Amino acid sequence: MPAGLVVGRSAIEGRGVFAGRHIAAGEPFHWMDGDRVSLIRCGWRILLGQLRFDDPLQIGPLSFIDLDSFSININSSCDPSAAIRKRNEMFALRDIAPGDEITFDYAMTVLPSPFNRSWRMPCRCRSAICRGMIGNMDTVPLERLAYYASKGAIQAHMMPALKQRLGAHGGQTDETSSKAA
Repeated sequence: MPAGLVVGRSAIEGRGVFAGRHIAAGEPFHWMDGDRVSLIRCGWRILLGQLRFDDPLQIGPLSFIDLDSFSININSSCDPSAAIRKRNEMFALRDIAPGDEITFDYAMTVLPSPFNRSWRMPCRCRSAICRGMIGNMDTVPLERLAYYASKGAIQAHMMPALKQRLGAHGGQTDETSSKAA
């Protein structure tokens, strides 16, 4: 178990990961790890029942991590305390106090593709901005994408899709485009 992090019961879903110490905003504190697999191998593990469809972490257009027994416990939130940048580096989006649950937005790790266009899973984060469902990056509101981009909370393989999505709206968020209408 990584130093300063503990697994416990979560109000979001089953088990979760909690801060055992203060984690400062911007601080990298965990590297998501496990077996690195290709899209094809990931698909086979899912078909054989060795892996749930919702569990692999995408780290490249055709690359995934079959998460280790610790990292698999980190829950999703639409208003997360942490995010993933580069390939698998988890860092704090804001100060995280001891006892706070560590969460990240799963949708920000799923590159839009024909394979996951209709994939959804329920979100149980209960935050004030909860979307109710988790999908790929296309399901994240534009203003939230802009927030993540401003924090550097984007994995490298997600940048082209993010730029394309923001560019398609002239850099406007959902909020600013509705005010202009």
